[in-house]
Amino acid sequence: MTGDASALENYQRYRAGDESALGDVIRAYADGMTFFTSTLVKNPDDAEEIVSDAFVEIALKKRAFRGESALRTYLYAICRHKAIDLIRKRARRGEIVSPSDDQTADLDTLEGRVLRTERDGAIHRAMTELCEEYRVALYLVYFEDMSHDDVARAMKKSRKQTENVIFRARRALRALLEKEGFTHEEL
Repeated sequence: MTGDASALENYQRYRAGDESALGDVIRAYADGMTFFTSTLVKNPDDAEEIVSDAFVEIALKKRAFRGESALRTYLYAICRHKAIDLIRKRARRGEIVSPSDDQTADLDTLEGRVLRTERDGAIHRAMTELCEEYRVALYLVYFEDMSHDDVARAMKKSRKQTENVIFRARRALRALLEKEGFTHEEL
């Protein structure tokens, strides 16, 4: 059984009354969701709070997930929307976010768990230089192994729009990695 299928099964058990099954869903997705969200809000503490809010939302609104997409897609979409809300709120207040040294260390620890190889680390660093739309699309495709259809649903775009974004994002990422010394074959 795949991780997605197992997590969905656990969530269905939770919806049926097995309170402990939600913990299995949280363990399956929390690290990846936190890492994804931290790339959007640039603050690991805010990212953890957003992820917690997403899990609270699925816990309290058990019937909101209708199964039209993968559970993972649904959760990442919740995080993305909550991150956008926070970013808009900060913009209205004129806040500038700069992570503290402790927060950067927390993010580095999280990165260590999520990113395992030097190449993935270089890709991650290059991705931080991409615009948000490109970064989100590539993260969901390559780090979360989502299909283009799932990415389209998470980003609220058509499949064709998503494919165009992914194509342009790959091209931009390749250019950044080549500047870092990677050859086309290494990518």
